[in-house]
Amino acid sequence: MTQRHPFLMNFRLSVLIAGLVVLAVACKKEFDAPPVRTLPTGSVLTVAELRGLFTGNPIKFRGDSSVYAVVTADEQSGNLYKNVFVQDHTGAIVMRLVNPGGLYQGDSIRIYLPGTTLSMYQGLLQLDSVNVDNNVVKQATLIDKEPELVTIAQITPAMQAKLVRLQNVEFIQSELGSTYADAVNQSTVNRTLSDCQNNVIVRTSGFANFAGQPLPSGNGSFVAVVGQFNNDMQLFIRDISEVQLTGERCDPIPEPCDPVASVSQDFATGTSNVDLSLECWFNVATAGSRVWRGYSDAGQICAQATAFQSSNSSDVAWLISPNLQFTSGMSLSMRTQYAFWVNGQVPFKAFVSTNFDGTNASTANWNEITGATFANSPTHAFNTWIPSGQIPLAGFLPDGYTGSFVVAFRYTGSGPNSQTTNYRIDDVVIQ
Repeated sequence: MTQRHPFLMNFRLSVLIAGLVVLAVACKKEFDAPPVRTLPTGSVLTVAELRGLFTGNPIKFRGDSSVYAVVTADEQSGNLYKNVFVQDHTGAIVMRLVNPGGLYQGDSIRIYLPGTTLSMYQGLLQLDSVNVDNNVVKQATLIDKEPELVTIAQITPAMQAKLVRLQNVEFIQSELGSTYADAVNQSTVNRTLSDCQNNVIVRTSGFANFAGQPLPSGNGSFVAVVGQFNNDMQLFIRDISEVQLTGERCDPIPEPCDPVASVSQDFATGTSNVDLSLECWFNVATAGSRVWRGYSDAGQICAQATAFQSSNSSDVAWLISPNLQFTSGMSLSMRTQYAFWVNGQVPFKAFVSTNFDGTNASTANWNEITGATFANSPTHAFNTWIPSGQIPLAGFLPDGYTGSFVVAFRYTGSGPNSQTTNYRIDDVVIQ
């Protein structure tokens, strides 16, 4: 047997290991580090200085310049789309993004201006065509900007795009029971916030994650960013958790009226082109913002609903009677009339409910009154009052029912879709 020298064995093993190490190193793939993208800073402007550049014509930025600001409202709730509000210690402005996403509330950013445009849209100054990849450099995150405490009266064009907090505010009574927006049709809706002296619009997208929530009925604190459309100042909610309306109202909600034995309403106390406000009646929009208003027909006031010239994609207005105690043989009679009928539109229906809570029309169960004679084109003539005759109500209530109920008149229309028939009712008698 041949004896191997220990030295030779160790030497060969060392050579083998060294070879394997060299091979491993040689086979290891080297990944190139991505190039660091830098944007020049150039001259630095405050937000106020940026706004001050606008003199009436759009400004397309070309030379190197930048603005430092903090994002105060982003797109995460769905209420804003490709719109981000930013603010520094001098002012605020809305940025319109080329593509959605990439910026979040609390981001401290440098906005590199070349390629963007400073312009006016319907009264609101904006920094348009902002590409997050090409125009924004993040400096930090989670920077909290404190809302400025203001009153509704102080919300003027000088407050454009600012983050604000209002105290002691509430949604107006006629809109209670409505949702923030039309979540079903994903349509934007304006609601009205009040301090019982001044009002301001709250505009909500139908894509907002809170669009289908009912408006809170209390009074309290409200945080939003300020927008403007022509002469209308607007508020945009950035997070529904910042709407804290749980306190006692300055305009108290009336206590529900006790059931009555009968109703006779000719709307004579109404005013032409003014929303109807009738004791123990409920006048509300469950979609859009239109409600029933007074209308003068040959000098006599009646009730009218219409979506004519409405910007809401859908308007659904309810006029609901006082609570009535049902007795055997009760019936409904009324007169109806239309003007400017639109083919294909079903503008008017009447209903009965036994569980309307006096506030929220959307949660009640409604049984449609069918078989009645209501003004309808082409059956009836334009601007002609059509009597309904006596409509027995027992058939629209549960068998043997002896409790209370309400009768509701609903108008449905849409300005943008040209569903704009004017519909009128008068001389409502329930007995």
